[in-house]
Amino acid sequence: MNEVEFKNWMARKNINKKVQSDMISRLKKIEREIENCDIDEQYRSDKCEYLMSLFLNMGINEKMKKHPKAKFPFGKYYISAYKYAVKNYVHFCEDYGI
Repeated sequence: MNEVEFKNWMARKNINKKVQSDMISRLKKIEREIENCDIDEQYRSDKCEYLMSLFLNMGINEKMKKHPKAKFPFGKYYISAYKYAVKNYVHFCEDYGI
């Protein structure tokens, strides 16, 4: 993840510092919990569509079952927060032409 540039991008979008920190933490957790996950590689591969699909149906789906070691908090708010972080990273990548 291009953390520094992503943080700068969020600051230019007037995203609150706490929200910035939360999004970066969530993206790092995704990279840790999903084995062999590099969010930049996921963006280059399919614009993070696969990652987004993991969080469908609040993370209770066949794709997420392929990652049994992944520990994410379940519930509508939590899953939405992970999806929101991924969506923002995709927007960042699109803006920067990554």
